[in-house]
Amino acid sequence: MSNSSPKKEGGIDIAVLTREGVGEALMAEASPFSENDNNERLFLISNADSNQSLLDNGSEMKVVSKKAKRTINRKRVFVGDAFTRNDKTYSVNSAKSGLYVEILSGMIDQFEIAITKWRRVLVLRFDLHTHSNTKDNKIVTAFRKRLVQKLKREYGFKEIGYCWVREQERAKAQHYHWVLFLDGDLIRHSKRIIEMVKQIWENPTGNNHVPVIKNPFYFVDSEQLAQKAIYRASYLAKTRGKGYRDKQVKDYQCSRMKLK
Repeated sequence: MSNSSPKKEGGIDIAVLTREGVGEALMAEASPFSENDNNERLFLISNADSNQSLLDNGSEMKVVSKKAKRTINRKRVFVGDAFTRNDKTYSVNSAKSGLYVEILSGMIDQFEIAITKWRRVLVLRFDLHTHSNTKDNKIVTAFRKRLVQKLKREYGFKEIGYCWVREQERAKAQHYHWVLFLDGDLIRHSKRIIEMVKQIWENPTGNNHVPVIKNPFYFVDSEQLAQKAIYRASYLAKTRGKGYRDKQVKDYQCSRMKLK
């Protein structure tokens, strides 16, 4: 792995990860990454070719290798409290792990398009847990198609914005974090949508499940609420947990809404 010196981009300090291929993941005791964290942080960059990690002062910390394979793409990592995109600055939650610029940017782009298209936007967070590891994302692709069809049929949505990420840490199987961007003139609450999500995702054996998230949605019709929604959604872009997959498998996907 080669770590180039931090670059300046729009006033943002970023690091570029350039390691390619598959290596052994490194395991250190992970601190909980809360969607509401706003604490001081220490950013670690792992080296798959040894059993050590470099701290930001150049010293080394011994860690133990882990069997799970991890692939790191050429994604840029942002560490900071304020992220600027399209000449607008948002507060973000980069605590402990840092955020992938590409994921965060794609999510903000879809949110801003939704805000432009609709007077009010319902921003909804939910998670999907799987009972066994899969090498691809076919399970979440099938889920997305069924959910989008059902939402359009039930509510009359013309378009639906979304972003999902795939993560895997100490569990044997991956899980997915989701955020939806919906026309707030057609829906005012998330309860029915969560019920739809559970019906589509959870199987009769109960192995796949949808965990409960407190206060899962924002009804965005002001700048203040827009800031809160993006801060909450920025959790999806955290670097921790990403990369435990085959090279060809995606870590994330965002909708492709466009302004006409």
